[in-house]
Amino acid sequence: MSRELTSAARGASQAQVARPVLLAELDFPSGFVRVNSTDRSIFFDSQGASPLNEFLGVGRLGSISTVGETSSLQARGVELALSGIPAAHISAAFESAQGRPGRIWIGFLDDSYALIVEPVLVFSGLIDNSSIDIGETATVTVTVESRLIAWERAKIRRYTNEDQQQRLSGESPTITDKFLEFVNQTVDKEILWGVGGDGVPRRVSTS
Repeated sequence: MSRELTSAARGASQAQVARPVLLAELDFPSGFVRVNSTDRSIFFDSQGASPLNEFLGVGRLGSISTVGETSSLQARGVELALSGIPAAHISAAFESAQGRPGRIWIGFLDDSYALIVEPVLVFSGLIDNSSIDIGETATVTVTVESRLIAWERAKIRRYTNEDQQQRLSGESPTITDKFLEFVNQTVDKEILWGVGGDGVPRRVSTS
């Protein structure tokens, strides 16, 4: 994905003392999960609208794998891990979030741990899966894949009423489509061409 590093961010990264921070946002069905790599909360407008969103500091309890790129058109993924989480606070990890957005930014802090410049988006993709290791505390690992991963997945669609209704279930307002409602009844259906409802054959004239 293309990214534009602002002159302010470039200057902050080249300063004698650079304090980089990573911010991650995951869109779970029950709500957004927002964290950053420091030990305190950071407020950042990640949605382009007020008020600012709070990214909770997880410090050394969180990690993000290397955000890599290649010159070829290839899907890459990123793993985000949170450890030491009390079991009572991991309900979101059990939700099915596959295909929902996930984003990662990098920013720079001043000596008061405030953002110097607008963070730069370094990765944007879709949540693929999550794994949970539960003991006295929990470790949650979430994989976010590039949107290019959709090219590598077979799109299986069927001409059935169930598939049609599932495809339209997310539409708002709800769309009622009964085009395939009786398709199952056509299986092994005997159709008599040229026979009337009384069973008597009819003569077809082309003149």
